[in-house]
Amino acid sequence: MGFFRNKRGPLVRANSSGEFFLRAMLLVAVFVVVAAAFWFQTEYSFKEIRSRGTVYDQTETLTAAQKTALREFASALRETHGLKLRVQVRNTPVVLPAKLDTKTVFIGINPYTRQVLVEFPPLLRKALGADYMYHLQNEYFIPYFEKNQWQLGLATALQKLWDDMGGK
Repeated sequence: MGFFRNKRGPLVRANSSGEFFLRAMLLVAVFVVVAAAFWFQTEYSFKEIRSRGTVYDQTETLTAAQKTALREFASALRETHGLKLRVQVRNTPVVLPAKLDTKTVFIGINPYTRQVLVEFPPLLRKALGADYMYHLQNEYFIPYFEKNQWQLGLATALQKLWDDMGGK
């Protein structure tokens, strides 16, 4: 029965009521700071995990800064418009992924064969018009491929898409 007779004192000890109040508030503040730090870390980790599948660079021609910018753009696209972005840079022929949902913007690029494959969700395709996706896939990247600046072409194409969707 010694277990139940443990005479443990209070969590916050003080000599006066003012000191007790101050120590109790400091203890609460520590819990709030730790909870807020945990919340922000979890949110950051969740965004990082969610954006990992956004960019696939088989050719290893995108820099780390470019990949980070694409992930940040994908995050903004998801938060603002509710759309996912998948970018694939391949050294093999680009094919449309089998599991592509109705909220995913897909852009596949093969810089060696100058192949571009673009797929929009049905609602976005209808909103921007039928020629928009065709132009982006067949005509837009030609000058960028000729100058070997397809990365810049990808960035400007995504910026144009953002602007045409009413982005701010």
